[in-house]
Amino acid sequence: MESAQHPLLERIASTIRRYSMLRDHDSVLAALSGGPDSMCLAHALLALGYDVEVAHVDHQTRDGRSAEDAQFVQEWAERHGVRAHLHSRPVMREAKEAGRSFEEYARRVRYDFLNTTARRRGCRAIATGHHADDQAETVLMRILRGSSPRGLAGILPVRNEGPVPVVRPLIECRREEILAYLTDLSIDHCHDHSNEDVRYTRNRVRHELLPLLRAEFNPRVDDALWRLAEVQRVESDLLNEQAADFLSRCLASPDMVARAPFVRGPLALQRRAMVIWAQQQGTDPPFDLIDGAVEFIREAQTGQAYDLGDAYYLRSGRGGVELLHRRELESNSYDAIVIRLPVPGELNAFGARWTVRLLDGPPPGLLEVYCNATRQVFDADALGDDLRLRRRRPGDRFTPLGMEGTKKLNDYYAERGLTPRQRKQAVLLVSGDRIAWVVGHAPAAFAAVTPETTRLLEVEVAHEG
Repeated sequence: MESAQHPLLERIASTIRRYSMLRDHDSVLAALSGGPDSMCLAHALLALGYDVEVAHVDHQTRDGRSAEDAQFVQEWAERHGVRAHLHSRPVMREAKEAGRSFEEYARRVRYDFLNTTARRRGCRAIATGHHADDQAETVLMRILRGSSPRGLAGILPVRNEGPVPVVRPLIECRREEILAYLTDLSIDHCHDHSNEDVRYTRNRVRHELLPLLRAEFNPRVDDALWRLAEVQRVESDLLNEQAADFLSRCLASPDMVARAPFVRGPLALQRRAMVIWAQQQGTDPPFDLIDGAVEFIREAQTGQAYDLGDAYYLRSGRGGVELLHRRELESNSYDAIVIRLPVPGELNAFGARWTVRLLDGPPPGLLEVYCNATRQVFDADALGDDLRLRRRRPGDRFTPLGMEGTKKLNDYYAERGLTPRQRKQAVLLVSGDRIAWVVGHAPAAFAAVTPETTRLLEVEVAHEG
């Protein structure tokens, strides 16, 4: 069967036209992993007459087998007269060093390389092999994680948020159709066994959860998820237009929202505007952080900060709120980041999840065993409810539990053997102006639990990654 006559090509061409992905003979950079989806994508784009170049990132994983995939892509490109752009780096090691999940870090590395290459080569768009089954999996994962309505739109057919549009010509094709296309045209592809590794969330959804839902609840659950994504995409487009207009009326500058007009807007537009603003600055926080950011803009006092994740922060000023990267805060002052803890409550700050609880009674067992580097219990009345997180300041002193008199924080760090980098990154729990806990190390004596303690407060930290 000739590729130009294959029915899947008609479906792909129709999708490209429906979403205005590409114009005839456009130059397009296809993300080519060597797997079945991307091989189908590359062949289809060539068959449809587009000027195709391909890009591949070798993550240096799977005991060297990822390098074999890169070689496969290079050889395929040479056989078909297609320019190939290959990039190799130790993504797993880098992700661990950055304290990030491999999946998320690898995605960022890939898209950074794709955007850089597409801009350099003057490509009209970046094409990826996302298909209808990926869409169902993505929507279900976002439901489980707790997503905004915008997130339920799933994988957009066209994404214009980066420097080069990203298009998904296979988004209306099923995985089984893609595999049939490869079989019909005898197109070879690589097989990545990590796609069966259920330690990864998407693989668990694909191989365990969706089959269970099809068997026990709805055999057409994929269709239901696709319809949900399509409805949300259309409605999201409308809301995004309104939110973008609302944001433009609230921005005092590209990195400053004026509080007064922002708080007068409806909550739906506030949330959407916060997402758009964050993406413009280079980050894409999950819904719970967006929701907290909206509340922060409405309620924060001057000088307070809010952790948006990914090293981005909001800082409240007299008339508005700035969105800054950590390096900008640290360049302005030594102790610029100060974040208030809710008592009780939870929040994300300094790359960790912080939980504050008022306990009904003493924890089980010995208190000195229960407390550790990530969990401490305090006398609630002595500690108070003005709790904040920050890093060290010049002249900081505190009294570690079991000592009398104060000690310079730098002397304490030296005794503990902390490196300069560790000292700079250490987080302090402070009550008013007093250090209550050098997190990961000693609590202070003034808020220690005693026989006279009547109320207990627990602070626990769960580090990301």
